[in-house]
Amino acid sequence: MPDCCSCGDVFQYETVKVIRIQSANYGTIKWFLHMLVFSYVSFALVKDKLYQQKEPVISSVHTKVKGIAEVKETLEKGMKETVRSIFDTADYTFPVQGNSFFVMTNFRKTEGQEQGLCPEYPTRRTICSSDSNCKKGRMNPQSNGIQTGKCVKYYNTTKKTCEVTAWCPIETAEEAPKPALLNSAENFTVFIKNNIDFPGHNYTTRNIFPGLNTTCTFHKTRDPLCPIFRLGDIFQETGDNFSDVAIKGGIMGIEIYWDCNLDRWFQHCRPKYSFRRLDDKSSESLYPGYNFRYAKYYKENNVEKRTLIKVFGIRFDILVFGTGGKFDIIQLVVYIGSTLSYFGLATLFIDFLISTYSSKCCGSQVYRFCKCCEPFAVNEYYHKKKFENIVAPKSTLKYVSFVDESNIRMVDQQLLGRRLQDVKGEEVPGRKADFVDHHQERSVYTPTGMNLPSA
Repeated sequence: MPDCCSCGDVFQYETVKVIRIQSANYGTIKWFLHMLVFSYVSFALVKDKLYQQKEPVISSVHTKVKGIAEVKETLEKGMKETVRSIFDTADYTFPVQGNSFFVMTNFRKTEGQEQGLCPEYPTRRTICSSDSNCKKGRMNPQSNGIQTGKCVKYYNTTKKTCEVTAWCPIETAEEAPKPALLNSAENFTVFIKNNIDFPGHNYTTRNIFPGLNTTCTFHKTRDPLCPIFRLGDIFQETGDNFSDVAIKGGIMGIEIYWDCNLDRWFQHCRPKYSFRRLDDKSSESLYPGYNFRYAKYYKENNVEKRTLIKVFGIRFDILVFGTGGKFDIIQLVVYIGSTLSYFGLATLFIDFLISTYSSKCCGSQVYRFCKCCEPFAVNEYYHKKKFENIVAPKSTLKYVSFVDESNIRMVDQQLLGRRLQDVKGEEVPGRKADFVDHHQERSVYTPTGMNLPSA
């Protein structure tokens, strides 16, 4: 029995035996698959720049909205008298956290509010018939104040609602004006300044390049790098109508994508602008549009009052993303190493053909009914040269005899771990051996009766 480990085993090399098959068919298949894999690997390497070390972009955004709008407001319901107001940047833009800006396109005012007692606006929850329907001190998130416990008449109507302590008169639940009061906001422009940085590659740039014409306006084909955008054109790019969205508001995304190649021999880093509607614009939406409320406070006869304004408008979210890549030898080696295994597909496929078309269940039947498979008729010969069939070892029998017995016992080899005297076996007639002495000795016989040295 050889040693389990020796010094000679350390200084040795094992390799796989290779059988070379001289076949034009298999040679053609092998080179076709190799060229297919090589073409794919090379195409992916160049197109996706897999030889580069990639880094995500870090950016900051600053915006400026420009434009003037004239707004015509009706003083009171049922009156034709209107007032003209001029809205500039300070009136229709509001500060928003993050890379966003908001432009007001429509609004509704509730003027002359002061704190006091007044009837709640009639709704399913506030309409009452007696004081028992109103509970003193009740507060509801959907209400406008705190109930006093009284059921009073709602101004000059036949309806009765619960009285509340609130800013009176209560805001009415009217629809937004149609058309939008600031419908001309589609001609407003926004100037977007975007600075980006790739700290790992020590590279910084921005979307304002030398020689920029400050009077330009972004156009997808004529001027795709201009950072000045007309609001109406942004909605045209998404297939929406600015006038329709301006009534109740919405959310629009301005996407800036940077795909930067920072290699010295082919440096390219330019932004690509695209637009996407982000809010739910379906008519079945529960709360369509985008709106919020704010108030302007003032004093009249030493009484604090306010004008409540419900604002409808469009929030623009600026989304900056992208990567910067630079050549890295480690990335190239890793990619080449990971793709070398693809070339083994040719070996697997050809081995599959040899194994499949050489078996009796597949090869012979296919060859019999398909004469086009004649080139694979020699696969059985290839299979025999490539594969070696072996049979698992079987347990053999031992023949044992004792000096005081005339017969031989046929014992299974698996039972020889026990004492021979305790082993039971089938008796086989045989001749007695000569004795060396009269003590009980053991001998092992072959099936022909030849006496062998005892175990």
